Amino acid sequence: MAARSGGAQRTVHPMVTGGSVCAIKYADGVLVAADTLAAYGSLARFESVPRMKAVGMAHDVLLAAGGDISDYQQMLKFIEAAAVEEYAINDGASMSASAMHHWLTRLMYNRRSKMDPLWNSIVVCGHRDGKAYLGTTDLYGTMYEDNFIATGLGAHMAIPLMRKTWKEGMTEEEARALLVECMRVLFYRDTRASSMITIGKACAEGSSVGEPFQLDTYWEHELFVKGGGHRGDGSW
Repeated sequence: MAARSGGAQRTVHPMVTGGSVCAIKYADGVLVAADTLAAYGSLARFESVPRMKAVGMAHDVLLAAGGDISDYQQMLKFIEAAAVEEYAINDGASMSASAMHHWLTRLMYNRRSKMDPLWNSIVVCGHRDGKAYLGTTDLYGTMYEDNFIATGLGAHMAIPLMRKTWKEGMTEEEARALLVECMRVLFYRDTRASSMITIGKACAEGSSVGEPFQLDTYWEHELFVKGGGHRGDGSW
């Protein structure tokens, strides 16, 4: 009834949500990683949900998001409408990753000021005029740029790994290996993470999203198998 009568509609309790997003600059561009799980509360309900897409009129901007899936889908509709408007103007111009990031930041700040936030943490990256761009914005409209970024629990679990390993001018293979390790740690530690991940790339040739693949994991550590019962303290 509220929707039909024009009543207020707000995201205050996100239901279907995505987890962390990790991103790294490397010598030729930016790599972004996210898993494909959409959790219904704490239930791992939907296992093949894309949370990363090449957007914009030129499809040279890569957008990835954690948080509420429906708000992310709504954001994609806003971006598509802006791309259609750019196409209609037909002046050859299109938003760069930096321009789109600032525009989305204003959008998210506007929504949170109306007490109707887009409940997401987004990562925006791209490559134009010989420069790579990587930035993030949260549901409050707080933004920043950096050489490596992680959202959600990744801000606590993955950022220390990136700080230890990242270096200026690292190769694509090195950056990919670091992202895979970060996503593996998140799968081990985050109850709402999945071992099925996708990695996207933004470089001079454009932005693209790879096919999902399974992380290699190892659970046969001695104490995992043996448990704690041998200590005689009542633990299992």
